[in-house]
Amino acid sequence: MDIKNLIDRDLIVLDSNSKTKESVIEELITLLDENGVLTSKSGFYNDVLSREKISPTGLEDGLAIPHAKSNFVKTPKIVVARLKSCIEDWESVDDDNKVCLVFLLAIPSKHQGDMHIEILKNLTISFMKDGFIDSLKNAKNKDEFLTLLSSEEVTSKKIEKNLKVDSSKKIVAVTSCPAGIAHTYMAAEGLLKAGKELNIKISVEKQGALGTEDALSEKEIEEADVVILAVNRNIEMDRFVGKKLYQVKANVAIKDGKGLILEALENATVFGAKGSKVGKITLGKTENKAVGHIMAGLSYMVPMVIASGIILSIANIFAFQKNELGQIVNWGFDRSTNFGFLMAKMFEIGQIGFKLMIPLFAGFIANSMAGRPAIAAAMIGAYIANDAAYLGTQTGGGFISAILVAFLTGYIVNLLKKIKWPKVVQPLLGIMVIPVISLFLVTMIVTFMIGKPIADLMDTLYSTLTFLNDNYTGMPIIIGAIIGAMIGFDFGGPVNKTALIFGAAVFTDTVAKYGIQGANFVPGTAAQAAISVAPLGIWLASRIFKNKFTKQEHISAASAFGMGIVGVTEGAIPFVASNPVQMITASVIGGAVAGGLAGATGCKFYGGIGSPIGTFIGYIEQPVPFLTWIACTFAGIITTALIIGFWRKSIAENENELEEILV
Repeated sequence: MDIKNLIDRDLIVLDSNSKTKESVIEELITLLDENGVLTSKSGFYNDVLSREKISPTGLEDGLAIPHAKSNFVKTPKIVVARLKSCIEDWESVDDDNKVCLVFLLAIPSKHQGDMHIEILKNLTISFMKDGFIDSLKNAKNKDEFLTLLSSEEVTSKKIEKNLKVDSSKKIVAVTSCPAGIAHTYMAAEGLLKAGKELNIKISVEKQGALGTEDALSEKEIEEADVVILAVNRNIEMDRFVGKKLYQVKANVAIKDGKGLILEALENATVFGAKGSKVGKITLGKTENKAVGHIMAGLSYMVPMVIASGIILSIANIFAFQKNELGQIVNWGFDRSTNFGFLMAKMFEIGQIGFKLMIPLFAGFIANSMAGRPAIAAAMIGAYIANDAAYLGTQTGGGFISAILVAFLTGYIVNLLKKIKWPKVVQPLLGIMVIPVISLFLVTMIVTFMIGKPIADLMDTLYSTLTFLNDNYTGMPIIIGAIIGAMIGFDFGGPVNKTALIFGAAVFTDTVAKYGIQGANFVPGTAAQAAISVAPLGIWLASRIFKNKFTKQEHISAASAFGMGIVGVTEGAIPFVASNPVQMITASVIGGAVAGGLAGATGCKFYGGIGSPIGTFIGYIEQPVPFLTWIACTFAGIITTALIIGFWRKSIAENENELEEILV
């Protein structure tokens, strides 16, 4: 229904003296009643005020559209008031809105369907015409006011800027607001108009009270350079995974569509990639430079940990001596046989690998900070910081000393680089001058200042940790659950990385201190048990609860499975970005279950893949070969899947859960 057929000259009040929302509503309802539109003035007044309690009817630019669907209305009408003094406390979606124009919409309850939505849609789109609102505010009389409302075109009074944009760019957008009317269509109109003026191809999907209009096709999304979301509520986002996306509130598109398009083209980021943010949580990677340097060192150390651990663990199997009855009576290698000698040497090779991994770790942290000139000082400094004989202590300084030495080296080398060296020595700076000076400084600091105190501290720390594990049966479960929950929290982000670093540190340090038989496997094993829980839990949920996932989500879930099965947590990020509270909760609980069970059952992860197939690829010591690890990891996976599945609503429910603007 055209809005010009709903507004009569007699239903327009210019320069109203009303000072409050209630008084202007009463004034307009009185006018409706005097024109025979209502059967009960008080009844309709109560219906309008009841509707006002549901959600704000103030928009922006001085507009408000109070309304109600009522049994006391005979025929649909719009009555308008232009106020002499703007009302500043009218509840509006824009906090700065001062209401000067009020359009009261009266709809009979007998009118079923979406006629009221169409009326509001047409009305709000009209407001987007350039100069339209200003023209209404400045109309000299009712006839001019009515003519403006009835006209198809309104002359633009804006002075446009000359903006140059690549016309080959393609943009898709989605607009939506809680009510599904005013902002949804005004934002869409703003973007479409801006795209036309910028000569850019833009397609806009409107998710309003009528459902999805002008739905974006897979091809349009695939070909788009940027996706703009001008939305005031949560929408389905999985179909935009991998696309450059820019999200704002709907009113940004209403106020400055061209500015929004230009900003999106410049600042949009890939949705679902590492580094995506949910509130203050960074998914998939950390922006903390210190953690980033540590992870760089860890990435170089991991292959040595896995290779050395697997070789050592294989040799360890043959170190258990048995008697004639098959009972284990001793641990050690029978070097009198060729096979025993080989296994003994393999065991020593594994030990050498564990001895070298900490200096390697420190060297590449320093390399991340200051480049190759820092590697020598960091590696040698970390080596002596972990050499108990050199320090005269019970044990070395472990991971903590390696990290301190690495950062100390990085800072020293970066300071040395800032010195204005004579030209004659500049060719030798990177290969001799800086390495020699930094090595001397770092080793002296380790030897005479920090080496022994850190070693004594680590000895106390790991002795206490070992005591707790040996004397309190619940401690491995608690530690495992905490580490597992941390792994599941931010999907490769800083909390996840901290858990991985801690697990690796405890394992390597206790191997160095107590040997492989006395090593503390709990934190490292729990981390690996939990690392695939989130992506595999998503995949399993999509298989069990098929009707709660869209077609695109099923495709994304298959991708998550591929990453999760090889121990890559980041496969869950696209789902987390669109459903953060649900996914983080499910992942944290599932990770805690997997990590806690791994600690409770005494699994020992030496190396391999942190997923159920890690029981076949790599080496994991476990009570029941192969099966215990599968049971621990699968318990976490199914926990996550069930939480996701029961929490999510079916696709049909999601589609029907569109908020009505009128009640």
